[in-house]
Amino acid sequence: MKIKRYLDKDMRHVLRRVREDQGPDAVILSNRRVEAGIEVIAAIDYDEALVRHAVSAGTGTDAAVETAIDSDALAQLAEDDFEPAPPKQAEIVTANLQPEPLKEMQDEISSLRGLLETQLSGLIWRDSADRSPMRAQMLRNLARIGITPDVAAMIIDRLEPISDVKRLWDAPLMTLAQALPVREVDLLQEGGTFALIGPTGVGKTTTIAKIAAHFAMTHGPDDVALISADAFRIGAKEHLMAFANIIGSKVYSASSDDELTELLIRLSKKKLILIDTEGRSPRDRELAHRLAAYGNNAERVRFFLTLSAATQEAALDEAIRQFSQVPLEGAIVTKVDEAAQLGCILSAMIRHDLPACWIADGQRIPDDLYPAARKKMWLVNRAVDCLEHTHPRVDEHSMAQHYSQASVGHA
Repeated sequence: MKIKRYLDKDMRHVLRRVREDQGPDAVILSNRRVEAGIEVIAAIDYDEALVRHAVSAGTGTDAAVETAIDSDALAQLAEDDFEPAPPKQAEIVTANLQPEPLKEMQDEISSLRGLLETQLSGLIWRDSADRSPMRAQMLRNLARIGITPDVAAMIIDRLEPISDVKRLWDAPLMTLAQALPVREVDLLQEGGTFALIGPTGVGKTTTIAKIAAHFAMTHGPDDVALISADAFRIGAKEHLMAFANIIGSKVYSASSDDELTELLIRLSKKKLILIDTEGRSPRDRELAHRLAAYGNNAERVRFFLTLSAATQEAALDEAIRQFSQVPLEGAIVTKVDEAAQLGCILSAMIRHDLPACWIADGQRIPDDLYPAARKKMWLVNRAVDCLEHTHPRVDEHSMAQHYSQASVGHA
């Protein structure tokens, strides 16, 4: 009898090698998953008595290499080297097994595994909630305002143990406000050259009008210049001009990168220059090219990423990743008044360490624009206020999926 060990990345490749090497009469003695893939022990000229004797007397061998072993050396195989199946089962699992039945079996095992993992996560979450009810309730509270699981777990982990039920809300909210990155950019006093970039429809033009109106009231409209660099959207310049006429400032147009560079040089004596860029989807194939073009003026221009608070978590993450190709001064959070939940925008800025610079809470010009550095706790409280209108429900199944792994360390 000849026994040989086979190691490959999956069962299909292992069985093919067994069939090619030992033929259709090969018998699978054992199989197991190891770090490098799947390990199979196969034999030809199978002798049940010898295998039983080897297993009972096994002393150990080198499992790191693929070795051909004859019957005289069989007694050297250790019980840890392979796990022999009963002979009847070994005869059924042969090298003649076809890929289709094997795939069906793998799919069924995968489905069963998923079901077991779901049930296990539920048990872990319920056990953790029973043993640490205060922690579990704080996680539920953060979930209700839309804080994503990774950020919520991080916030709760920063807290000291809480025994007072009255602190179930205020303690995590205070920590959430502290975790929110902000940056104070006093452009209303100091001025500068700023470009607002971001996805379509997030309120870049309206925000520019608010900033320009605030600045004009203090320094005069002649010190403000507005540049429309949006050659993509129909009526973009006319929209900006409607706001500029109200405050008495001029609007300039730059339809190419060279025109923008020339304008910035010509308008360098202006105290405040605001550039309204075209809205682009983060998946736009031309986005990288446009951002690279803007980056050519990075020494002259400071960039604000404009984000709508009403945007979903995945879209926020994608926008931040893509638009971060240019050096960002920070974020301007718009449409706070339109958001059903504010947890997503708070989580995104914390996750990506993107500081909030300004917050827009409405359409009024020049009102409804606030420095984020002075509004951290206000923004967090607004997230709680949203509960009065949306009444979100916490799904215990989702809580189990998100926090079963994290709960193990706190059980």
